[in-house]
Amino acid sequence: MRTFWKELFMKKGRLNKIALWSWMCLALWCCKPADKAYPLLETPVQDANFYQLGLAAVERKVKADPNNPDAHFKKALYLEALGQTDEALSAVKQAINLDPTPDYLMKEAELLLSKGDHQRALASISRAQILGGDYPDLWHLMAKLNYLAGNYQDARSDVDNALQKYPKGINYYCIKGQIEWVLHDTIFALSSFLKSVGHPETKYESLKYLTTISKAMGDYQQSFHYLDQNLQSNIDDPDLLIEKGKLFAESQQYDSALIIFRFLRHQDTTDFVPFFESAQVHYYTRRYDSTLFYTDKSLQLHQGHLPSMLMQARVYDRRRYYGTALKKYHEILAIDSTYVPAVEELAKLKRKIAYLQKIQRDREENAQVETISPTRPPIRN
Repeated sequence: MRTFWKELFMKKGRLNKIALWSWMCLALWCCKPADKAYPLLETPVQDANFYQLGLAAVERKVKADPNNPDAHFKKALYLEALGQTDEALSAVKQAINLDPTPDYLMKEAELLLSKGDHQRALASISRAQILGGDYPDLWHLMAKLNYLAGNYQDARSDVDNALQKYPKGINYYCIKGQIEWVLHDTIFALSSFLKSVGHPETKYESLKYLTTISKAMGDYQQSFHYLDQNLQSNIDDPDLLIEKGKLFAESQQYDSALIIFRFLRHQDTTDFVPFFESAQVHYYTRRYDSTLFYTDKSLQLHQGHLPSMLMQARVYDRRRYYGTALKKYHEILAIDSTYVPAVEELAKLKRKIAYLQKIQRDREENAQVETISPTRPPIRN
């Protein structure tokens, strides 16, 4: 028995020494600097250098096999990532010439859309659909292009197809809401935007539409809610700040509106919009000198801005400088003879001037009429 315990303790001590040696080796290995000959693999950063390297590799593939459509297509993807849209279009066209697949045609449509060529983009995506393209993103893109082309019913059918094939595509509801809004289906549009606001890709645009719809429904409190929600993620966005200033002005919170427009004027002295919006607020509050000052500033930055010129004409009309107002209206119509507010207000001003001239003539004519006073008859005794 004594021999058994002695052997056990001897084995246990040997095991402890082995364990201690193992821990020391592990600690030293962890503290050892990484071997430069075998660096750890890292996820590549997709910056311009990454895409340039990818482009160089795929160009070698194109050169080695110029009839490979996939090589041309991948070249287009790298060129698009580098912002070279025209070159990307050229590459994807080459892929289409070799093999007109829906994927290639869809990429061509996306590139044409980014250049603002909506009609050609619609032709490409329609061709992709005819050639068998039947996946949700294709229908979604077709809905966008039909919407931009004014084909609203076709666009609605397209986005419904996209949602039927992929009900989880909540970003699709953004274009659906835009279609419903332009078709005056306000309640349905509101419902669609409330769904698409949950997708990071469409949150910004959806909140802008929710702001607009709430304002159109007269619910300024809800409109401010959606706008402020958007500003939380885009605190310095000038478009959202302009919208908030206009919302303040429309809800007769003029001082708050002017604070925002003053901030924007200082942020970008080359942008005419804050000057014009400031002029409108001053016009609403009958501060006509300030209105003329800010419209002059607006016109210096944007020569021929018709709403600024129209506001000046209105100020001159209100101040009874009718000759100057007439001149301003004629200047506007010389730029755009179909500008409806100027056409209507000029006609109204001419009628008013004619009426005032008639009153003046009547007064002058009446002033020249001799007044005959009755004479007292002679008194006879």
